[in-house]
Amino acid sequence: MIKPIGAHNISSRADKHTIDRKTGEYKDPLMNWPLRGAAFTNEVGEALRPIIGNAANLTWVPALMYIGADVYDKYKNDQTEFSPDSKRCLKQAIFQGLASVFLPVIAVKIGQNVFSQFGKFTKDKISLNAKENVSKVAEQFIANGKMRAYDGLDEECTKEFLQQVADNMDFNNKKKSLKNSFKVFSLDKRENIEKYSVKTIQNLIQMRKDLLNPTTEIKSGKWYSKYINALKSGQTESVAVKSVLTNFQKSQLIKGNFIKTLGGFCALGLAIKPIDHFVENVLIGKYVGPQIDNFDIRKK
Repeated sequence: MIKPIGAHNISSRADKHTIDRKTGEYKDPLMNWPLRGAAFTNEVGEALRPIIGNAANLTWVPALMYIGADVYDKYKNDQTEFSPDSKRCLKQAIFQGLASVFLPVIAVKIGQNVFSQFGKFTKDKISLNAKENVSKVAEQFIANGKMRAYDGLDEECTKEFLQQVADNMDFNNKKKSLKNSFKVFSLDKRENIEKYSVKTIQNLIQMRKDLLNPTTEIKSGKWYSKYINALKSGQTESVAVKSVLTNFQKSQLIKGNFIKTLGGFCALGLAIKPIDHFVENVLIGKYVGPQIDNFDIRKK
């Protein structure tokens, strides 16, 4: 129930839920938990992206709906009173953009990248991000039919794959982008990445040979079963091989993806409250808010 302007003595059950029993001050239900948590469904999705892939895009829907509802509420109401104010709306839009979207997403990415470095403690000695990038090159290599094109030419196939990995990772830093800066490839030694790349392509070459010329032992394995099922579903031999090789390569990243996801959640959990406090009390409270308050919208 919305209180009309001037009706300060009018209260309702809904309004009572917005008053802090200890302090007697207004408590915004949209800015307090659990409703406040709706703003971070997209960050949860981004933390899970290494596992769920593009399905993470769907988690932005409830977050954006919440942000839109909160910004509209601040425009329409001054706490429990109906009092439309565009300046209050603008400040809340800036707050939500920074505290619910931009800064938390950065925190998640930083957490994922920090935990990615744990990959260097394995025998491969490269980050999980580097492994992920090599895997994506491998998947594209398979999709483009390179494995079939280099059938029987293992050495040439390996050289071509290494060249594509080098081009993609841009060891010479010819291409700079925000996306690549998040990956932190520069912290990995080139020789370690090359060793891992050689191992990756050689495993794929051997698996392709095993699928096309299986031994009795290979026939009892799960990947050959997947290959046979793909053929039975109507796929050609070439398509079935590509499908199995691609799924095999993706399976190599499962543990690493879980570790990166854990890093994203840890960073998000640690950063939520500090980000809210910093944006509300410092950026908005001391800098942006006063500038908006002093701006005369009637000026042309």
